[in-house]
Amino acid sequence: MNEVEVLPCADKLAFDSEKEAQDQARVIKWQRDIKLKAYKCRHCGLWHLSSNS
Repeated sequence: MNEVEVLPCADKLAFDSEKEAQDQARVIKWQRDIKLKAYKCRHCGLWHLSSNS
């Protein structure tokens, strides 16, 4: 039986584009006053949000 490889980013929100990720970061900033930045993931190629500067 083959084991399925789980990516390290599997539990993160993922966005198809930088614009989608940045739009969601703006919503979170407005709703919760938490500043996030978008980055392209080296594991899956999609966009995630990070609180790291």
